[in-house]
This record gives sequence, structure tokens and C-alpha cells, in this order.
Amino acid sequence: MVIRPNDMRVEKRVNMRDGKGEVKITHLLEKDLLKGRARLFARIKIPPNSSIGLHKHEGEFEIFYILSGKGMFHDNGKDVPVQAGDVCFTDSGESHSIENTSSEDLELLAAIILL
Repeated sequence: MVIRPNDMRVEKRVNMRDGKGEVKITHLLEKDLLKGRARLFARIKIPPNSSIGLHKHEGEFEIFYILSGKGMFHDNGKDVPVQAGDVCFTDSGESHSIENTSSEDLELLAAIILL
């Protein structure tokens, strides 16, 4: 199976999880293709001065792979600068958020895996 960019669902969320600005989510795979093993597999674009707000994961974990840009990953109360090539991991029971702190878009791959 090949899924072309024109066939991918694009979603825009304003103040995602009480964050700032508008975030663009390109769903690379829809839930039905994830076979109940994952909740999300997407490319996320966070413009300058925008963020995904603080939230907690229960019964799942989330992985971010930073594709481009720079930002601040808030990892259970600790602020960690991130950039292209970094992987951010948030386990079940943990909280995180991410903010674009640069003048260019922060782009990442995100996967939420169910336990």
C-alpha cells in the first residue's frame, strides 16, 4: 500500500491541549490502519511562537522525532532544548508539552502507541 500526500488527512488545531497558536497535523496513517495498536502516526508542524500544551499520557506512550527546527520540550517539569535529529519519549503516566522557540517551523513525526 502507498498513501500519497494528497490522500492524507490534514487537521489544524488552535490552542492544541491549551497550547499557543495553530498546529497542523498531517495524519500519515488513519486509526483503522493502526490495528488498535496505536492512536496516532502523524507529521506535526508547529509554527514560531506556537506550542502543544502540557498533557499526560495514560495507558500509552508517545514518541516525537524532530525533523526540523528547534524548540523546548517540557518533560515532566524539566525543560529540554530539542532540534532536528532528537527523539523525545513520554511514557505512560508521564506529562509533556513542546513549544517552538525559533523563527522557523518546528516539524516532527509523532506516534502514540497503546499499551
